[in-house]
Amino acid sequence: MAESWDGNHDPGSPSEESYHLERLHIEPIYDAFICPLTKQVMQDPVTLENGMTFEREAIEKWFNECRDSGRKPVCPLTHRDLNSTELNPSIALRNTIEEWNARNEAAQIDMARRSLSLGSGEGDIMQALKFVQHLCQKSRSNKHVIRNAELIPMIVEMLRSSSRRVRCKALETLLVVVEDDIDNKEIMAEGDNVRTIVKFLSNEQSKEREAAISLLYELSKSKTICEKIGSVNGAILILVGMASSKSENLVTVEKAENTLENLEKCEINVKQMAENGRLRPLLTLLLEGSPETKLSMAAFLGELVLNNDVKVLVARTVGSSLINIMKHGNMSSREAALKSLNQISSYESSAKILIEAGILPPLVKNLFFVGANQLPMRLKEVSATILANIVNSGYDFDSVP
Repeated sequence: MAESWDGNHDPGSPSEESYHLERLHIEPIYDAFICPLTKQVMQDPVTLENGMTFEREAIEKWFNECRDSGRKPVCPLTHRDLNSTELNPSIALRNTIEEWNARNEAAQIDMARRSLSLGSGEGDIMQALKFVQHLCQKSRSNKHVIRNAELIPMIVEMLRSSSRRVRCKALETLLVVVEDDIDNKEIMAEGDNVRTIVKFLSNEQSKEREAAISLLYELSKSKTICEKIGSVNGAILILVGMASSKSENLVTVEKAENTLENLEKCEINVKQMAENGRLRPLLTLLLEGSPETKLSMAAFLGELVLNNDVKVLVARTVGSSLINIMKHGNMSSREAALKSLNQISSYESSAKILIEAGILPPLVKNLFFVGANQLPMRLKEVSATILANIVNSGYDFDSVP
């Protein structure tokens, strides 16, 4: 009878793992728990008419193979014919196995708590992290167990290990722990933990970078954590660089791109992206956002320093929308639109696009209209600058209808 750290039956288990079991008093696997076909602990044991017990799925597969090959159903152990393939649930055995599992998992969680310390050996830490992964993958409800055992902060602490293997395994384990579990995500994001993960994005080791970006992507599925990620100094700049990198592997690039897409849920992140050269999310909000969002994005756009190629992109994408805001918005919206148009019109090519989008009539009206809704002098001065930019663009005004 052989056992392993995670409680699975493993005849090839190394002696080091057996030592772990003896030292930490994990209850051994009993032969009656093992399915003769799968050699694994049974989850749904069933008994045949001859009293032999198997895992339900395994014996059903055996009977199907007998039927498909034209053979009579036989017991896979005795190889004797069976009169019936009826499967009788072994409820008592299943309950015993479940109780054994619960005792073992409690002991293993205690083992993990002892092992997850920077003073522990690398082997012990790696075994503990593997167990946590196994437990979470076994059942989603076990993620609740890991949370209640307060293992998440202990796993995070392993990110400070001097061992690259431990750091990488800790990142991978945290991903398994927080995946599809909002409560675990919130615990994971406490304190400076998000900042710690972001630091791994600049790591020279590609495996650690890939593990970190996978974890960050999973965390970014929470809007609350999106704000925390964006608040880490340099995080969005690093992500933008990774998403546009030609040297990173495709998985890392894709995860960085997906993370940025999730971060777009927060307007403050969108503004940071625009500052770091990723302008399309801002332009999308300017086109599709609420009136308040459009105003915010237009005002921010007017403060950005844009190169000429970007001015052309902006003119093509939101030029008409900005002109429409200039025509029909309230005073604060018109001011934001005018500031953006002032910058866009400063380049000949983008100025020509604005002319074709119909900027001249409302612009002239802004300058010369007198009445209740007329522009204040400071905005008329901005309008005059835009008009000067338009006139100096070299556009053939004879073609303007």
